[in-house]
Amino acid sequence: MSVHDAGVRAPVRPPPRAGFSMKAAMIVPGIGVLILALFIGAGFLTSNPVQQTTTSTRTFSVPGTTLRAQPAVTALAVIAVAGQPPGNIVNATSIPVGATRVSFRNNTASAQAYDAQIQLTIDSSQGAVENFYAKDLKLQGWQIFGTGPADNDPGAIEVLAKQAGSDGFYWEIGAVVSATTFGPGAPATGSTTFTLRLLQQPDPD
Repeated sequence: MSVHDAGVRAPVRPPPRAGFSMKAAMIVPGIGVLILALFIGAGFLTSNPVQQTTTSTRTFSVPGTTLRAQPAVTALAVIAVAGQPPGNIVNATSIPVGATRVSFRNNTASAQAYDAQIQLTIDSSQGAVENFYAKDLKLQGWQIFGTGPADNDPGAIEVLAKQAGSDGFYWEIGAVVSATTFGPGAPATGSTTFTLRLLQQPDPD
């Protein structure tokens, strides 16, 4: 015998509540997405803090070398353009005390990414300058990935290193140290010309 035959009515489903909308229900996941985005953004800023370029010119010793170091901010000023290189890269670049900038060149237009260099000279030997950069770059947080004879520069020695910039790109530095020259009035150690080149690595994506 069916419920209908017994005269018993089936229960009636209550009507939906007035004003109920899925739009209101979507607010909660929307807030969750916003919070997640904020956490991701905060994490990026924490791991890639924007650093201001230091103005300090205080010299400091570099273990393993007789040459003292000083921040390269003044020497690099002629190739700094629109915030590049970023502050943490400039702050991690040094020159030996006594070095004098003699020229500079910007190769950015042809390289399609930041690429510039300065040339300096110092009354010291090639070996001393090469050793200075091998020690100083490591001290300043650079990862050295190449040392030895320089390409297309007979007699020169190079030290190549890389470091993550606070602009989200990796940066490379090359210290190319030419052979020492001796001449009238030069010290017993001779005079050495060297080039510091900074390159921004393009985004692989």
